[in-house]
Amino acid sequence: MSESLQKTVGKYVYDYFLEKERAPVMEEIMEKFHMDRMTAHQVFLGIEQAHNLSLVPGTQRILMAHPFSAIATPFKVTIGSKTYYANCAWDSVAFHVMLSQDIRVDSFCHHCAKPIKFNLRHGKAMSDPPEPLVFLSMPASKWWDNIVNTCSNNMVFFSSKQHLAEWQASNPSATGEALSIEKTVELSRPTYATRMELDFSRPPKEELMQRWAAIGLKGDFWKL
Repeated sequence: MSESLQKTVGKYVYDYFLEKERAPVMEEIMEKFHMDRMTAHQVFLGIEQAHNLSLVPGTQRILMAHPFSAIATPFKVTIGSKTYYANCAWDSVAFHVMLSQDIRVDSFCHHCAKPIKFNLRHGKAMSDPPEPLVFLSMPASKWWDNIVNTCSNNMVFFSSKQHLAEWQASNPSATGEALSIEKTVELSRPTYATRMELDFSRPPKEELMQRWAAIGLKGDFWKL
C-alpha cells in the first residue's frame, strides 16, 4: 500500500473529524476513495502502524486519531460551536496546538471527580480550579505498547498538587510526571503543531527527546 495513499486517507480522516465532530466509518472511506473493503482496511492498518490512528481492537472501526476520540471520554474540548472528545488529558490540551485556536476543556479530577475547566489562548490557561495538573503515569518508552491503555488509564488530570499527593498516598506504586497546562502545551508542539498537514509524520525519537529536553523534560521517564 502506497505511503501517499495512506497520507491522503489519513488527512481525510482528520479533516472529517474536525468538520463532522465524529470519525468516518469504513464505508464512507470506501465510497470516497473508490476502494473495496479489504483495500480500505489495509490502508487503515498502515496508518495505524504509523501511529496515526488506532482501530477498535478486532474491528475496522476508528477509535482514535490523536487527539480525536471516536467515543465519549472525560476530556471534552469545545472550539467555537463544535465539540470533540480527546483521548486523554494531554490530547485535550493538544487541540490548542494542533489547530492554533482558542479552546475550552471540560474534564474531571482523577482523585475527587470534581470538574476541571479551563480555557487555552495563546498557550496560556485560565483554569478553575486555578492550578490543575496533567499527570502521566507511564514512561514515554511504553506509551505505544498499548496506546488505548495508555490514554485511557495513564494520562489524566488532577485538580491540584494536593489532590495528586492524596491519590498517590493511596496508590503508592503510581509514579510519573506532573505537568502544568502550559508545560503540556509545550510538550505537544513537536507532535501536534503540524498534525493537520498532508505530509505529517511523527518526529524521530531522538528529535522528540531533544525537544522535550529543551523544555526541561529530561531523565529516564522521557527516554524513548
